[in-house]
Amino acid sequence: MTGVASSTHRLIPAFRVGITGTRRIDPAALPVLQAQLAAILSHIRTYIAALARTMPVAGLYADGPVLLRFLSPLAEGADRLGAEAALAEGYQLEVPLPFAAADYEADFPDTVEAFRTLLAKAGPHVLELDGGRGDEESASYEAVGRYVIRNCDLLIAIWDGGKGNGRGGTADIVHYALRHSLPVWWLHAGAAEEPAWLEHHPRHVPPDRGSALAKLDDYLRQTIIPPATLDATDPLANYLAETPPPDRFIWSIYRRVMRLAAGRGTPHKAPPVPPQPASDAWAYWQAHYQPIDALAIAYGNRYRSSYILVFFLAALVVGFTAASIGIGSAALFITICELLGLASIFIIVHLNVRRHWHERLITYRLLAELCRKQQALTMFGWSLKIQATLPLRSEMDMAPATLPRDIWVAWYFNALARAAPLAQGSLSGSHLGNLFDIICANLITGQATYHANRTRDSENAAHHLGKLGRVFFYATVVMVLIKFGLELQTTYLNQPQKGEDTSALVTLLRFLLTVTPAISAALVGIRGYSELELLADQSAQMERLMQRTESKLRHLNLSVPLASQTIGAELLALTEAMMQDIKGWAQLFRIKAVEPG
Repeated sequence: MTGVASSTHRLIPAFRVGITGTRRIDPAALPVLQAQLAAILSHIRTYIAALARTMPVAGLYADGPVLLRFLSPLAEGADRLGAEAALAEGYQLEVPLPFAAADYEADFPDTVEAFRTLLAKAGPHVLELDGGRGDEESASYEAVGRYVIRNCDLLIAIWDGGKGNGRGGTADIVHYALRHSLPVWWLHAGAAEEPAWLEHHPRHVPPDRGSALAKLDDYLRQTIIPPATLDATDPLANYLAETPPPDRFIWSIYRRVMRLAAGRGTPHKAPPVPPQPASDAWAYWQAHYQPIDALAIAYGNRYRSSYILVFFLAALVVGFTAASIGIGSAALFITICELLGLASIFIIVHLNVRRHWHERLITYRLLAELCRKQQALTMFGWSLKIQATLPLRSEMDMAPATLPRDIWVAWYFNALARAAPLAQGSLSGSHLGNLFDIICANLITGQATYHANRTRDSENAAHHLGKLGRVFFYATVVMVLIKFGLELQTTYLNQPQKGEDTSALVTLLRFLLTVTPAISAALVGIRGYSELELLADQSAQMERLMQRTESKLRHLNLSVPLASQTIGAELLALTEAMMQDIKGWAQLFRIKAVEPG
């Protein structure tokens, strides 16, 4: 990678480690486990710091230390052992709890002070889930374990390899991590064995102990170093050097044409800004979303306006050609105009291809939407399954020359997620209700309004452009019939005087018959290139999805245990459906690059 990233887009080198394991550790095994924990956490810290300083990624990351987080629910045994080792290595301690802290303390009455001491060292980095006791107790432990999995990059498991204690136990959490492609660093809880690297359950594939460190290093390299595409114009480098392009009148042509075609004289009134949660995590994703969204809008305006201009200029060139019929004195001037029109088409197409307006529109819009969706999910401790949104690990193992150019989007989003603050505070009671209302207003209601407007505008624009195109086509047919009658009269009725008058009229008709089909074709081309009917159909489907999801969420009982996790699951399903809509949109327009001819 070449060049230096702008301060807006530079990343913080970050990595998140989670812990799961037994609550009862044999005192004889403690020295070995403590040494193994210190060794792995120290290795991760030093190796990532070295990777972030090496070329070609030095310009990608901001100056400063590596941001390391350690997620631990602080139960007795493995959780606290890992937390103590992480604090000693300079990690930020993040503490998700299955219940309110005061309730959680009932699990370990003899070691409450040790729990409180570690909790104090976490500072504000504590999140209390809305778990419950009784029938919901196992589900609550499962929820906090899954929270750790969703928000870490490597799981350390202090585990004897057995079946564990059922739902929410160590074996269950390890299995969940492996099912979701999260690698596990296994430290045996009872035997003095070398650490093992797990990508599959050890019952199915023997654990890899001999090359565990080498596999970890390879994983860290893939995590910290972006994938290479061996492309002469690296899209990630281009993005990192981006500054907001100027907003010129010429690039507003598309939205002005579509606004007129939709029958609106003015833009839609901006909706009121919904309330924002007082959260570092929310502010972080908002700060990244806004500049990426602005870039997507700017390049979208350039790309879409470029094909409007190409159709307009093509019709204009045809008009100049038609005007040259029978006008010998102005032939040179008209020819110059034709050449200027053709040159303008070439320049616009060249700029679109050379500066990747179309590609940037697609990738920046995808990245912006990933950030916006993650902003809502992170408030409930959930994350987008980026592997399901964009291929990542499997494609990073491919030959670099075969990697898709937009693979950097998945890598960059994952890098943003690693450095993102996690949710803090409480997810129960009035806190959950207030957060729920804010998320609904920001993610669901606002998007439903957007899609309702886009459905209506796309349908109206398609109707009016189609109608106008048909008007010019029918006018062409009428003029052909008139010209046919005049030619017939001149040829077969021997009327010289009328023939001279008719000749001028025929010349005019020839001019109009050249221009009107060109205008009709341009209107049809704009309508077809914009895929207005399909956009209207997609937005109508998304609006219905928003309405169904909001109705389902509004009927939830927020006072029941783990209601926050039900909300998170529903929002994840919604955001994945929304990202599928974005993927479909990207695939639709990817083949519609502006091309000459």
